[in-house]
Amino acid sequence: MSKGKQNTLLIVLLCSMFFSGLMYSLLYEYYFYLLIPVILFVVVLLFINIKIAPFLIAFITPLSVTYTIKELAISLPSEPLLIFIMLLFVWEVFFTNRYDKKVLKHPVSIAIYISLAWTFVTSIFSVDYLVSFKYLLSQFWFIIPCYFVVIPLFRKFKNLKNFFLCYVIPLSVIAIVCIGLLSTENFALSYAHYVMQPFYNDHTAYGAVLALFVPLSFVFVVGNKKLTPNIYWRIFSTIVFIVLVLGLILSYSRAAWASVLAAIGVFVVVKMKIKLKTILIGIGVVGAFVLIFWSSILGMLQQNNQDSSGNMVEHMTSITNISTDDSNVERLNRWACALAMFEERPIVGWGPGAYKFIYSGYQKSYNLTQISTNAGILGSTHSEYLKPLSEQGFFGTIAVLILYLTTVCIGLKVYHKAEDKAVADLALFLVLSLVTYYVHGVFNNFLETEKLAVPFWGLTAMIVALDIYYPKKNKENKLIDNKNKN
Repeated sequence: MSKGKQNTLLIVLLCSMFFSGLMYSLLYEYYFYLLIPVILFVVVLLFINIKIAPFLIAFITPLSVTYTIKELAISLPSEPLLIFIMLLFVWEVFFTNRYDKKVLKHPVSIAIYISLAWTFVTSIFSVDYLVSFKYLLSQFWFIIPCYFVVIPLFRKFKNLKNFFLCYVIPLSVIAIVCIGLLSTENFALSYAHYVMQPFYNDHTAYGAVLALFVPLSFVFVVGNKKLTPNIYWRIFSTIVFIVLVLGLILSYSRAAWASVLAAIGVFVVVKMKIKLKTILIGIGVVGAFVLIFWSSILGMLQQNNQDSSGNMVEHMTSITNISTDDSNVERLNRWACALAMFEERPIVGWGPGAYKFIYSGYQKSYNLTQISTNAGILGSTHSEYLKPLSEQGFFGTIAVLILYLTTVCIGLKVYHKAEDKAVADLALFLVLSLVTYYVHGVFNNFLETEKLAVPFWGLTAMIVALDIYYPKKNKENKLIDNKNKN
């Protein structure tokens, strides 16, 4: 038999086996079998060209759905793909040694190493090794594909825009569907809490990711020709921006609203060229004022009885209600538990990922609300800063702050020194986008899920790529510019 006939026979046999299995699966409702050809196609595609992996991950992440198998929760198909890309990348780096050393030595990368190293150390001292080392491993499969893999790809400016498009297009589709469904229920607040399911588990996570992309989408509306090359791009960007803003408003996520306002404040500070010294003095004055008048401030907050509402003004006002708003009071309960846990184990904490299994024993009866639970559900610590404080001790939170501050400083450095205006504008709005999550992290924590981890690390990688690969102004250029002016 000729080789061609052998190949044909093999294909026929494989197809027959697949369709036989398909009929069996449909008969007994094993619908996961339908994913096999898709998975095989993706695997073969990635082996052929791993460079498309980050863009594929960005596209499928908003559309992924979380499945629970016994006690294991996994987001499909995004998390298996993230793990696969991580393994491919590690193999390539260790056996080809072709990775760009500039990325490995970058200040943001070093801040990531510090954070991961301390996570490893605290996992050793964890009260639950399995939970902590699983958490550490999940950080690797978020950070490696969405940070280390993508940075060299961002040498090409178009890939920066492609990554943005790959996430924001499906996100916009989800937002449009949510807006449409909400309109059928007269934009009811209660319906807005779960209309985004199964793609996002609740309105706070949904609001956080919308807020993350609002500033970045805006730069493509107002950017120059390099960012927005033609009228079609500008129209598309404008539509996306409007959809994201409407989605954000109708998410009824007060933390997301506040985070965008904070980003606008940072934008004003940068554009007004207010010096760092002035900013620090201002923060110090505000901090001193709060400490001195804390009792009076607390009394005023306790007098606010405005609960969450479908009215936008009332809903925003309720953000300071710490008396009757269950959502706010429950946050205070979780924060109090985190602080109590920190006081007991201030150096190494209880172990990464352990908070939700431990905190119930630290709840006080006078802090409990109607939505309090001992099962570790309905959110975790509700803070990206108190979570590492309780789980990894004091240095856990310091490591997070070092990473965030380093990223902001690098982004602003690129903004001030970039030779290309498009690069400068993009750097500034990337910082603003990340600031929305840094602020949102005061009220919620989502970086242990791929829904926020993928865009968060992707945007961080963009800032690092702009710093490494794109030309900056230097003294010689300034001298030449001065001569030309004269």
